[in-house]
Amino acid sequence: MIKKWNNYYRVGLIGLGLNLLLLFVLPMVADPYFLGMVTPFFPVWIILLVVGWRKEHPRR
Repeated sequence: MIKKWNNYYRVGLIGLGLNLLLLFVLPMVADPYFLGMVTPFFPVWIILLVVGWRKEHPRR
């Protein structure tokens, strides 16, 4: 049985995936300057992944 995923992992990976998708699709569909609104969210997704890792593997 697969253990339920940590919510931080789920939100971090979905957000990172959507952000990467927007990074490649947005310049072709709309104005390339809209990327300025999307790129600042990369650190947010990475922080969520780190928080999920620390929650999954706490220090002893």
